[in-house]
Order: sequence, then structure tokens, then C-alpha cells
Amino acid sequence: MNYLECFNINEKPILHVKVTDLKNSVEIDALVDTGFSGWLLLNHEIYKKLNSLELPITRKYRGIIGNVEVYVARANIIIGNLNVDAFIESSPYVEMNLIGRELLKRLNICFYKMNKICIM
Repeated sequence: MNYLECFNINEKPILHVKVTDLKNSVEIDALVDTGFSGWLLLNHEIYKKLNSLELPITRKYRGIIGNVEVYVARANIIIGNLNVDAFIESSPYVEMNLIGRELLKRLNICFYKMNKICIM
């Protein structure tokens, strides 16, 4: 099997991601977050570089800090062999990069020998 990345069960799963809009391209590391239902939540400084295709809508999420309203833009996202036109999201309060379930369901995640998680 061809794995994108494998992690020990106690490690933080961080993947390398390339994000492109009409004007810019940025490569980042993002934490896999199965608790985030969205696409790719970006640090607001990074989002501002990639929001040339921003939509006139916002989405609301309930998180550990309460309700958060985020801006949404279209972008091309590449994670390993996955290349998808999708959405990036952010707000001025976001400080980290998170891969949410909308992207994760396009990847294969398997548990290997009970002590590793591999993403394909």
C-alpha cells in the first residue's frame, strides 16, 4: 500500500498541504481534526493570501471557544495524491490550520496493527 503518512497512536497527525487560488500558492502543515466538520480551516494570515475567490457567505461552527463565524473561499487543495477544488475557511480568531472531515472523507484512513494510524 502507498501511504501518505503514518502516525503512532499518540502522535498529532499533521499533513503537508498545498493550497492555491487564482493569485497565490502556499504550502502549510495542517493538523487532522476529526472534530471539525468543515474543509480546511486556515490561520487568518494565510487565508488572507488565498481568498481571491471568497464567497459572499459565512459559515458558523460551534467549537470549544463557543460559536465561530468563518469566511469561505474556493481554492485548490493538494494533499499527497488528492487534488480537489474545495473550500478554505477562516476568521480573525483562527491561529492554526486544521483539516476537517469534508477533506478527510476523500482520504483513506486505516488503523494498522493497533498502534498506528495511516492516511492514504
